[in-house]
Amino acid sequence: MASQVELTPCGAMFDIFKRAAHLSHIELCGLVLSSRPLADGRSPQSRAADRSWVSRFIVRAPVGTLQQRYFAEYGTSAARIMSQLALRPRNPMDSTAVINMVCGPAGEPMVRALEECHQDTNLYRNALDRLSQAAELMPAERAEAVLVLFVAVGCSADVRSSVNYAIDYAHATCGGGTSTPRSLGMSMTVGEREPAPAHPLGLLRVQNSFVVSAPRWIQPSEQGVEIGALATGEGDITDVGDDVSARHAHIWCDAQNIWHVEDLSSTNGTVVVNGATRVCIQVEPGRSAQLNPGDELKLGESTTYAILFGAL
Repeated sequence: MASQVELTPCGAMFDIFKRAAHLSHIELCGLVLSSRPLADGRSPQSRAADRSWVSRFIVRAPVGTLQQRYFAEYGTSAARIMSQLALRPRNPMDSTAVINMVCGPAGEPMVRALEECHQDTNLYRNALDRLSQAAELMPAERAEAVLVLFVAVGCSADVRSSVNYAIDYAHATCGGGTSTPRSLGMSMTVGEREPAPAHPLGLLRVQNSFVVSAPRWIQPSEQGVEIGALATGEGDITDVGDDVSARHAHIWCDAQNIWHVEDLSSTNGTVVVNGATRVCIQVEPGRSAQLNPGDELKLGESTTYAILFGAL
């Protein structure tokens, strides 16, 4: 087992399955490694009993050197693991136990390992929450979708591609989605806005008048960024509460150097609060509102950002 300092996402995956699911490294290798032969004629799966090879090239392999060709398709691996955990005569695990293993304290080493390789752990946690609570899925389907994400990040150390893979898997295999929990309610009025220059725009998350995260800076561009629980684009922002939609809002700067926010048909709404007048603008789906320094951007009931402008 790798030490905590050396732990990679792959090492964390093997460690968590060993500790929480009582799957040995050999057993797990038989479930997640590919049966396709390599150049020497042997498959990675056939090397499962070779502890030295497994340790060097799989469990302890540094991020960036671990070869994806060593692994079976992530969905196939997750389905194999689900089946083995459910059907084994000793210590079987049901859907609830699998979800608790991945999403609960036992799964925290994976989060730490992802942090060590500078991955977006907000996105990872958001995806786990949505998949584990998806009303469209049966309990066994939720557990399988969660396990697909866990295996994908463990094998690839890439949160964004793994989240996209897991969501596509849930839609294609289970026929479900990742809907947003509804907020309890919201009453807002509509007001007017003033244009803003093309300074870099900063989003500073606040809660009960306290700053709860470092500012996220967005450089002026018409492409902009998205904010959402499962936003996976380069530079997208996922530091949000649980009632924020997967793709909630889009922020960009237009050709006239004015910053805008657009609601992307979110479940619980987007509101801009004017910093000078405190007038609230309800941003209708598909419509946009201007953003100025001192404003507040509210996504659902849970998430508020103070708007900052940086120096030119």
